[in-house]
Amino acid sequence: MKKVLVIVGPTSVGKSDLSIRLAQLLPSEIISGDSIQVYRQLTIGSAKITSEEMKGIPHHCIDTLDYNESYSVYDFQTQARTAIDAITEKSKLPIIVGGTGFYIKAALYDYTFESEQATTSTEMSETNEELYQKLIEIDPQAAQKIHPNNRKRLIRALTIASLGKLKSEIENAQTHQPLYDIYMVVLDVKRDILHQRIEQRVDRMLTNGLEEEIQNYFKDQASWNYQSFQGIGYKEWLPYLRGIQSVEEVRQAIIFHTRQFAKRQYTWFRHQFEATWVDSSDVKAINTLIEEIKDWSNQPKGKL
Repeated sequence: MKKVLVIVGPTSVGKSDLSIRLAQLLPSEIISGDSIQVYRQLTIGSAKITSEEMKGIPHHCIDTLDYNESYSVYDFQTQARTAIDAITEKSKLPIIVGGTGFYIKAALYDYTFESEQATTSTEMSETNEELYQKLIEIDPQAAQKIHPNNRKRLIRALTIASLGKLKSEIENAQTHQPLYDIYMVVLDVKRDILHQRIEQRVDRMLTNGLEEEIQNYFKDQASWNYQSFQGIGYKEWLPYLRGIQSVEEVRQAIIFHTRQFAKRQYTWFRHQFEATWVDSSDVKAINTLIEEIKDWSNQPKGKL
């Protein structure tokens, strides 16, 4: 099994600093596990790492799409696994760094997804009720997990079936086992410190030109439906663009939603991953962690 180091946690907790520090100590390359940093134009609101901050360490899964394109868990899974293979072939350690937990787990475990393009191109004229009844007949197990009014998921399940394999068969074949020898780290910090860091980061975004970034790319109403606009740091600008909120109100909304999301991320990480939790503000704990990761990276690769 190929070794993969994973560093997860909410924004502002210190993931990038730790990953760069480790990459400078170990022959490594970094894979971004963030669903917004893939967009070339969206730099400020996504808190994208800068070239200077990369310190010469190669980064993957950043700046791969234009902001009007869609991005799915299938896309990340494919790109991340390709990057893991390429990095490992160079005798380097892949380090996945980010906060989009579902995407990261999809890349690391034996989950199977179909291409969004392949499963959303089918146009179906039936009502939601008719689609649901059709799915009950074709794949009753999948139908049990989908709300009758969730048209997108109904069409997706029916389209998957039309490609030759039932959605339920694909899911049942998954054993939820890791594909790699994984060292998982969740960076934590006291909530008051995290909240202060989040507020400071949002203020830096505004100082660095977040409002101008919004005006440049999301002034047109058609862009409000882009997937890229749904990320925290961007979607909060909609009332501003409509002329009903001030920049300060947007600022408060971004801070509030980022804090909310951080809480959900910690809950998700706690239930979905077996990981080493470390307080990123504890210098001694971080130094100990680094030594443990160095020892793990030098051990023989695990076996399937």
